[in-house]
Amino acid sequence: MKKILPIIYTIATILIIVGALFILQAEEYGLSILSLGLILNVFYRLGTTNYESIKLFKFMEILRFANIIFMIVACLGFFLDWEQKFNFLILTIVFDLLLNLKEISFKNK
Repeated sequence: MKKILPIIYTIATILIIVGALFILQAEEYGLSILSLGLILNVFYRLGTTNYESIKLFKFMEILRFANIIFMIVACLGFFLDWEQKFNFLILTIVFDLLLNLKEISFKNK
């Protein structure tokens, strides 16, 4: 499972970026691609969540788990055609980026 999770995360990131570009070009299937990227990102986040830390009420893990719930709600917003779905999506992606900033590394190995 540990080898599959980075692949899922990479695919999710690519789908989110490509979906956003298609939405900007007013393509109708961009929303589907973006939603699929969000769903894969949720699976990745659920797979890497430390549930023991959540049980111990560690603040950062609780925020990360809340972010997963926000992503699920953002996906529902696309399927239920909410008015503020794009604003909620931007908020979710920025929140995810800030919470998981240590995963983004520019160091060469």
